[in-house]
Amino acid sequence: MQITLDLPDELAQQVLTLPEPSQFLANLLKQVLPNRVATDSWVTFSAQLEQHAVETGIPDLALHHDDYLSLPL
Repeated sequence: MQITLDLPDELAQQVLTLPEPSQFLANLLKQVLPNRVATDSWVTFSAQLEQHAVETGIPDLALHHDDYLSLPL
C-alpha cells in the first residue's frame, strides 16, 4: 500500500533527514495505531478483564449478588 502525506515543509525536511524515513513512519504507525483503537476506558477494561478478575469462591455471585450485598462482614 502506498500512502501520500502532506506535511508542513519544516516537518517533511526533518523526516527526510532520517536514515530510513519510510521505515521510521511505518514503525511509528505500528506503535501509535493499536493504542488508538482502544481509547474508551470500558473497551480497555474488557480487553484486560482476566487481569482484573477476582476469585470470590461464590459460584452464583452474578445471579444472586443482591443477596450477598446485605451479608454482614
